[in-house]
Amino acid sequence: MLSSSTSNLPIYRRAVDWDAFDKEYAPPDVFAAGLYRASRDEIESVQERRFLELMKAVWANPFYSRRFKERGVEAGDIRRLSDISKLPIYNTEDIKDDQERNPPFGDMAGFATLGDLLKRAPAKLQTSGGTTGKPRIAIHGPIEWEMHALSTARGLYGQGGRPGDIMQIPSTCSLATLGWGYYTACQYYLGILPLTTGSGLVTPTRRQLEIAFSVGTNIWLSFPEYLVRLAQSAKAELGRDVRELRTKFIASFLGADLEGSLRRELENLWGCPVYDNYGTNELGCGAFECQGKAGLHFMEDLHYFEVLDVDTNQPVAPGETGNLVVTTFHRRVQPVVRFNLRDLGRVIATDRCSCGSNFRRMDHLLGRSDNMVRMKGVNIYPMSCLPAIRSDGRTTGEWICEVFEHVIEGIPKEHMIVHVEVRKDATSRNGLLDHLKSRLKTDLGAAVDVKLVEEGSLASSANLGEGKASRLIDRRPNVKRK
Repeated sequence: MLSSSTSNLPIYRRAVDWDAFDKEYAPPDVFAAGLYRASRDEIESVQERRFLELMKAVWANPFYSRRFKERGVEAGDIRRLSDISKLPIYNTEDIKDDQERNPPFGDMAGFATLGDLLKRAPAKLQTSGGTTGKPRIAIHGPIEWEMHALSTARGLYGQGGRPGDIMQIPSTCSLATLGWGYYTACQYYLGILPLTTGSGLVTPTRRQLEIAFSVGTNIWLSFPEYLVRLAQSAKAELGRDVRELRTKFIASFLGADLEGSLRRELENLWGCPVYDNYGTNELGCGAFECQGKAGLHFMEDLHYFEVLDVDTNQPVAPGETGNLVVTTFHRRVQPVVRFNLRDLGRVIATDRCSCGSNFRRMDHLLGRSDNMVRMKGVNIYPMSCLPAIRSDGRTTGEWICEVFEHVIEGIPKEHMIVHVEVRKDATSRNGLLDHLKSRLKTDLGAAVDVKLVEEGSLASSANLGEGKASRLIDRRPNVKRK
């Protein structure tokens, strides 16, 4: 009979040399006092080393070796991080094509069969949220999975999370990674009690609030739309103000809140700071906002972010908008090397932050390039409507863009209607329509139609619940769905 010491099973706690892991990837408090405050030279030295270690591994990956060969790149061509521009870029279509040609996980996964992987180490399957099309599969080995927890924990620690706090997570632990990332961050690394209440479909909103008031929730993780709903429901259903919870802070995803109106609304409702974050199912937490609220710090020792022109894939200058393209240093199961996320971003700071960090900072996420609509020679992104919609307090702040294609004299032309919710308690709509049309034309650079709709009418079509809101209904007949 085998004893536990001679087990041949891929037990998680034995799958990683944890002493070596902690030395390479420090716990949040050690990281915050150390590498996070290091000089640019020290940060770039870590990036250089980890990038070259990653490249040694990916030459044997069939997906990458094939693409490198097609590009005419050989191992000797990549000697430093600055050589990364020689490597090809890929996107979600390439992942999905690889998984269709080599089902179900694709050559990129880096193992011949799932059994081969699972005999060596435990693994977990997650997917993207699927808000822009069919969800993409991501396989995580123990290191990849652990880094979801650790990267998220870093962000929470930087925002003020400490042992003894209670964090409510109204995001279901499902195939999407959001709920898992915050749950494991709290339990594995921070001494924070995670309340995994799941979405409003799993735990009704009233019950979410009852639990929070009963247990003493003092940190929340959720999307802005649901946070507003929670505050409204507390008054309507419980006759209470969420400010009674004395919430320490909220971790959220503010999107293109360039004027800060969404943040101000949430902070007024909850009486606490609201911090922005950015991540994907492959990366975990890719960037987070510190207490200085002066941009989101890239996790530069874990990922190398490039900002590239949407059309040319060439680097743009700091402050200019482009696609975020990422290389993740620690992934060996389904490696990530120059993945075009198609998320629009821009670098806004490269100097030392008030928090003491030299990690570069990005602006709020500006939208997705694959949601772009071209009208009259102008590129329009639905998320760019946010400042205009929130510029008048009579709106609920919710909107959705509906795009059609009309053929005029044989030439297809795109037409957009922006549906905007109006608050039930708005005393008048006088001038609102004209104001929104004018402001949207100024912000977007092209005229669009505006339709005012009743409060709550967009909840279903815009997915105003647990996940990211969907801001585009695309009715163009010949547009490939991502």
